[in-house]
Amino acid sequence: MIVHRRGSLCLTTLFLLTACLQLTFVSHNVATRPWRKWRQIKTMMRFKPGIKVEKMSKEEAEKQFGISSWPTWGCGASKFDWEYSGTETAYILEGEVTVTPTGEWSDAEPATIEAGDLATFPDGMTCVWDVKKPIRKHYNFS
Repeated sequence: MIVHRRGSLCLTTLFLLTACLQLTFVSHNVATRPWRKWRQIKTMMRFKPGIKVEKMSKEEAEKQFGISSWPTWGCGASKFDWEYSGTETAYILEGEVTVTPTGEWSDAEPATIEAGDLATFPDGMTCVWDVKKPIRKHYNFS
């Protein structure tokens, strides 16, 4: 260590020490930055909105959404693949189904939906419908 008169650190030594610390910090950041960036990208790629389900009376669904003007669809107990070509809002009139997201959506939680539920399925979601009890629903695409 270079010592200047009166026992103080020489400015050159201080400069070199600072430069070494910055270099260590910068090289550490450069080394870890690709991993951080990759994690951010992976998180963004994985993040897909899930299925939203809320309990709602038929009267409330009619008041808020006018579900009686929506088309009706139904099917018996069965299991099939499905892909949404738009955001669907559905009011379940009767029955029960478990919808399990698949493919790029597989990180989203499965949802069990039954009579009295208002469900929203995101645009582009791929899933498996496992209809436990024959289902009938009003639905609307947006």
